[in-house]
Amino acid sequence: MNRAPRVTRWLVAGGLLLAACAAQTSTPLLLDPPTPDALQSAKHQQQVLQKIQELVGQEYIYPEFAGVEWQAQADLLARRIEGGLSTTDFEQALGALVGILPAETASFATRAERVSDEFSSTPTYEGIGAFVSIRSEPTPRILLLSVMQGSPAEAAGLRAHDAVVAVDGEPVKAEEGFAVVDRVRGPAGSKVVLQVVSPTGEPRQVTVQRGQLTAQDFVRGGALSPGVFYLLVPVAADSTLLNATVQLLETAAEEGDPVRGLILDLRIAGSAGAWPLSEMLALLSDGEMGAYVDREQRTPMAIPGEDIANSQSVPIAILIGPDTSGVPELFAAALRSQGRARLVGLPTPGNVLTFQRRILPDGSLLTFAESSFVTPSGEDLGLAGLSPDLLVEEDWDQVTPADDPVLSKALELLLQEG
Repeated sequence: MNRAPRVTRWLVAGGLLLAACAAQTSTPLLLDPPTPDALQSAKHQQQVLQKIQELVGQEYIYPEFAGVEWQAQADLLARRIEGGLSTTDFEQALGALVGILPAETASFATRAERVSDEFSSTPTYEGIGAFVSIRSEPTPRILLLSVMQGSPAEAAGLRAHDAVVAVDGEPVKAEEGFAVVDRVRGPAGSKVVLQVVSPTGEPRQVTVQRGQLTAQDFVRGGALSPGVFYLLVPVAADSTLLNATVQLLETAAEEGDPVRGLILDLRIAGSAGAWPLSEMLALLSDGEMGAYVDREQRTPMAIPGEDIANSQSVPIAILIGPDTSGVPELFAAALRSQGRARLVGLPTPGNVLTFQRRILPDGSLLTFAESSFVTPSGEDLGLAGLSPDLLVEEDWDQVTPADDPVLSKALELLLQEG
């Protein structure tokens, strides 16, 4: 925030006083000089800003800042620093500056936020035992993507597809963003009261006693109809996804049943875990499927295929949505580019960028995109995300395993094509 200069204003009445003042020799208004501490603080702030300008100017993936007036805003902040900024105002200004770059391509964290995040980044935590996502519209809410087996959430009757609209009597607010999850978490043994809405039920109040937990999820699915198989890919997938897919296809082949289609549900799938991208693409497709791009080069992603139990020819439908994020987006885009899959559901966020994390001179952290993924048609997934071939507008908390229009449309699509 700019500091207003100290200007003394005189209110005068009558022409005599005004004339007398005018006759006197004017004296310059003297401002208090900056203190040594203020000068040192401003110098340090300029160093931090200059480092951010250097990194974004030279290494950020989009040379022209994707069309936003970033450099002009950086210059404006430099002038504000000269006028004097408190540490808090400076940190807020840096967050705002980085925030004008395209969504999800860069972020800023203060030193305190960075340290806190590093200490909390562990698969073991205290909470209720559910993988969640956030929606701000039309009603702010927390979506339960998956509930861990044996967790306090499961014991309290919470299920995937439920939505939490209030925590301990306080409504979920759009401006909280993902920070609202901190209100759900808490010390093991303590209790939290959640206002919950299910897709098919009335709102209800659920009290959950928190526990000490290790985050875990797993692949689920099986035969959906004769010859059509379904796999729900978990929030954090690993090699078990590849094993489950291969086992499903091999079992069908051994039993002599023709495989008419495979539905891969990526609606809750993110990049956490050791996602077997290359292995899954090799199982289901073959050839060049797009390219990684940065400011210097284009690196094609070419995968040699391996047919296992007709895996290279089985028709595929992929379910996508707002929580399909990162590697699963790239996987879906690659299979579609090969003509191997049709996408059903809602658009994805485009979280396929790779990032650099750079600690700044004051200990704060700048995270920025350095590469993206471009489809063979030239579409930059980092900016556009994925649009489905068949749009079905029901979100995760509007469906149930027994009544899922997105899954039904995908099944119908495969049966028609088969």
